[in-house]
Amino acid sequence: MSKADKTLIEQLALSILPKLSGLNDKNAKKMVNTADKAIAIIVKKFQKLKDQQVKALAELKEKEAKKAKKQLEKEAKKKDKLAKKAAKDKQIALLTKGTKLVSAEVSSSATASPKKSIAKSKTASPSPARKKRTVVVK
Repeated sequence: MSKADKTLIEQLALSILPKLSGLNDKNAKKMVNTADKAIAIIVKKFQKLKDQQVKALAELKEKEAKKAKKQLEKEAKKKDKLAKKAAKDKQIALLTKGTKLVSAEVSSSATASPKKSIAKSKTASPSPARKKRTVVVK
């Protein structure tokens, strides 16, 4: 037994044994043996509860570690996805860079000679007249 368990047994024995005074030797030995067995059972149960508590804490830490690992994996996937998207955008920009230069030259020449456009309003132009339908009865 560990040192802590021994001190626990001693404390329990000291609290129980003084109450057994006034018994004859035979009955006192029986009570001491019974008390020792009961104390041993209590210590075993106590140790079992401590082990369960330690196990529960270990499981809790393991679950938290798994959650943290999953979170890191999600973040890594997200960063990877953003990096791939950035690389794809960069490639598209490189491929379209030549066409942007050409379109920029065309647009600069187009702005040099602006055309006048006449805006048509709906109220200014009348709508065409509707044709009447004729129904033929047989």
